[in-house]
Amino acid sequence: MMLFRAFLSFCLVYCFSVQAYSADDAQAIFIESDAAERNEKTGLTQYMGNVFIRQGSLTINASKVELFYQGARVSRILSTGNPASYQQNNLSGQILARAETIEFLPESDEIQLKTNASLSKDGTLITGDSIHYDITNETWRAKGDNQSNQKRIQLVIPPLEKIDKASPVNIEDKENTEE
Repeated sequence: MMLFRAFLSFCLVYCFSVQAYSADDAQAIFIESDAAERNEKTGLTQYMGNVFIRQGSLTINASKVELFYQGARVSRILSTGNPASYQQNNLSGQILARAETIEFLPESDEIQLKTNASLSKDGTLITGDSIHYDITNETWRAKGDNQSNQKRIQLVIPPLEKIDKASPVNIEDKENTEE
């Protein structure tokens, strides 16, 4: 059993580190769950029950996480929960995603959010039934669903902060300069 854990840890560290952001890829991967299962023939690893995965700034929380491999690399991470969450800091800011199903494709740096989806980036919040986010190109596409409560998408854009704030003028200083 100890050998299996060591092998699994090595595979996960290697696979995630190839695809993670430069700041995250040098970090160790920590996985906690109530149970885990691996099928060597299919390359599928499943974690069940209060799953928490962390590598650097990348965190995934879900009820169930399935890791799919192509060769020695993770090709797809499927997280389900009520909701599942994905969070990561990258060069352009922090990404926060929540949905009942989150599919992360490390090879193409894409996140698919399905059912009660929300995505927050730099203070902007997008909600809808499904959201597709391309991390590399920083583009998103959202849809509502006529069959669910999330019939339309919603977008909240924070107000811009004033860059040039006028400095307060001290009345006493102004009076002293007039003398």
